[in-house]
Amino acid sequence: MVVDIPPNGQIYGLGRVSSALHIYDTNNPPGAVTRYEITIVNVISQSRQIAPGHTDTFQPAGNAVYIQNNGPSKLQALYVGAAVSPEDAGWVKEAAMPALGV
Repeated sequence: MVVDIPPNGQIYGLGRVSSALHIYDTNNPPGAVTRYEITIVNVISQSRQIAPGHTDTFQPAGNAVYIQNNGPSKLQALYVGAAVSPEDAGWVKEAAMPALGV
């Protein structure tokens, strides 16, 4: 799952996250270092700074996650919400790989 987190100072609850959680600075809009707050219940509560194009990784271990983006850029949270099959994700089965140049 990929969740866009706008730089609006709003606190968002992502729910319980069992997989690794990656927070990525999109550098959109372009700017300096982005500041955010993250709380993983029973794990951490931190103020963080992340450079454009960089990623912070956390291990929530099934605990609830809260994040607040104070800007200037949009962040993305990447994690596995629930495992799904390729078909459930909307992927289509193909008979063969395409030839190069097609």
